[in-house]
Amino acid sequence: MPSYAWLIVWLPLLGFVHNASAGYLYKSLATRKKAVSYVAPGVVLLAFAATLYVLTKEVLTSPDHRAIVSLIPGLSPETPWMSVGGFKASFGLLLDPLSMLMAMIVTGIGGLIHIYATGYMAEDREQPRFFTYFNLFIFMMLLLVLGSNFLLMFVGWEGVGSCSYLLISFWYTDSNNAKAGNKAFIVNRVGDLGFALGMMAIWSTFGTLSFFADHGAGVMQLAAKHVDVLGHPLAPIMITGICVCLFIGAMGKSAQIPLWVWLPDAMAGPTPVSALIHAATMVTAGVVMVTRCSWLFVQSPQALQLVGWIGIATAFVGATIGLVQNDIKRVLAFSTVSQLGYMFLACGVGNFTAGMFHVLTHACFKALLFLGSGAVIHSMLGEQDMRKMGGLRKLIPRTWAVMFVGTYAIAGFPGGAGFFSKDEILGAASGSPWGNGLLLYILGLLTAFMTAFYMNRLMHKTFYTDPRYTNGELHAHHHSNFTPEEEAELDGHGAAVATHHGHGEADHADHGIDTATDHGHGHAGGSVHESPPSMMFPLYVLAILSVVTGIVLGPTHIFEKFLEPSVAKMSLGPLSAGTPMFPETIGWIISAVVAIAGLAFASVIYTKVRVTGEALSENYKTKNAIFRFLMEKWYFDKVYNYVFITLGGKFADKVLWRYVDVKLVDGTFNSLAELVGSVSNSLRKLQTGYVRNYALAIMFGVVALLVGLLAQWNVLSGH
Repeated sequence: MPSYAWLIVWLPLLGFVHNASAGYLYKSLATRKKAVSYVAPGVVLLAFAATLYVLTKEVLTSPDHRAIVSLIPGLSPETPWMSVGGFKASFGLLLDPLSMLMAMIVTGIGGLIHIYATGYMAEDREQPRFFTYFNLFIFMMLLLVLGSNFLLMFVGWEGVGSCSYLLISFWYTDSNNAKAGNKAFIVNRVGDLGFALGMMAIWSTFGTLSFFADHGAGVMQLAAKHVDVLGHPLAPIMITGICVCLFIGAMGKSAQIPLWVWLPDAMAGPTPVSALIHAATMVTAGVVMVTRCSWLFVQSPQALQLVGWIGIATAFVGATIGLVQNDIKRVLAFSTVSQLGYMFLACGVGNFTAGMFHVLTHACFKALLFLGSGAVIHSMLGEQDMRKMGGLRKLIPRTWAVMFVGTYAIAGFPGGAGFFSKDEILGAASGSPWGNGLLLYILGLLTAFMTAFYMNRLMHKTFYTDPRYTNGELHAHHHSNFTPEEEAELDGHGAAVATHHGHGEADHADHGIDTATDHGHGHAGGSVHESPPSMMFPLYVLAILSVVTGIVLGPTHIFEKFLEPSVAKMSLGPLSAGTPMFPETIGWIISAVVAIAGLAFASVIYTKVRVTGEALSENYKTKNAIFRFLMEKWYFDKVYNYVFITLGGKFADKVLWRYVDVKLVDGTFNSLAELVGSVSNSLRKLQTGYVRNYALAIMFGVVALLVGLLAQWNVLSGH
């Protein structure tokens, strides 16, 4: 039967082509933006529908719940994309529970973020360019999760990296945004080098880059056969080297220590970008890749330990930094870093399904929180500093309600999605197959306590404390590649633009919300206001998902059974699955107590400082070494700047350029050039242009030839 899986990938690509061509297809900017606002989310939601169809009709009904189909309709999945010598790679799509799960997250959550962005970016002049990148991002992520081989995955891997650069630095006229995009791109290149080396090692070891093959010659099948036939795992050094290289790639893409420093700066882009990167797409790519390669990782205890320790360290460090952040989006950014650490902790202790369960629940509540923070920022005319907020619960109750659900979900409050997925990870960590289970469990609980604390701190500083602004006199924060004056000039009707939109001042160019005209809730003189329906509808859906996914999938363990065909058993390697320290019910009770304690602790502290919203004085913050240490993000950026920019710059200048490049390389070749020039100048004098001189030279040549022949006469004559 023909497969329709290609539609999942092609639909966002067609949306990208349409949006990129909008300038040629539509004459007026208004028509262009309207068409794009329908096409961009429409193709993603259609891809979600195609994903559900393929899952039910093709995956769940196929043997082993696995099928390999062609990305190009009408071609065989075995049709080579490239074939050089013994190397072959195809345009194949791998359909199994893992790839379908990620396709549903990317298109489902991504589709909701697209709908939200139609309101958020409505008035930005470059809205078509924004959605061009947005659809391309979805296409590349789908290629990453659905590709049937490492090479096709790597194309998507690099594609989402490029799209993240374009979206983070979308408002590129602000140098800070441009720098943030560069930082994300450069740091990810470090991890990508590890991924590339891992692919080369896999090819040299297995002779293929396909994950699975119909004839059983895929990488994961060959890894399993090695154990079944020979009775022992692959060579430790070889398999550990492969896994470590792959994990370095995952560390870059999924922001793990030491390659995590790009993710907090990714907040420079528009809020829908933050939600798409942090919740539904790019940052989970590393977890997906490690899970996809579980057949390799379970055969290397050393690699599993590395993944586990890096994961718990990242979770802990990210949470400590989140405790002191003042920017509402940066709190959530460090929360993402921390939650990603939990996912890798699960993979490191061999419970890959627990890690993927947290990927799913995190996608729901983190998208909710980021989009909710965008609604808060929208209501405050672009303000992101929580020190300048407060009292918003009464002014924007709908936004407060969805943020409340998201906060309690990520905090691990009983009933929320995060409660079930996080507890499953903690239980797996307590029974770590390579030991140190108690330490991992304690660090995980401490991180969970800090998560509950800083998230409720965010809620208090934003919604519950007294207002630290004057409603009706809010100052707009302009974010655009054009100034208000330039936008008015481009529109061709000068200052009348602001009057036409009913803003009195160009106050919403930062988020592109034509609230007075399009959404019918103008706000005289910069007042706090709720977001339009196009922004609120996705928040309601995500709030429901942030509760339902945990309740439905957590206690029933349906998720583990669903994902089982896509994950290797620990018994394939030298380790066996560990047993949690506590029964599941006891683990739930401990997790609930820790979450409630963290939430309560924040409430007690910030209820006492309702007026200022600050638990610590500015003098204390300045003098306290621990607070400064956390505000400086454990000095990671400063150390990197000193080592790689200051010292690295000096080394590049004085050694690589002035000595190696100028003296050695240029000096050597310049000397050779001078020698050739000198010899040429000498030989050039022989070219006089006089026939008599050339005749004389010929005569000397003939004489020399005769003398040489006579000198060798005995040899030539055979005597």
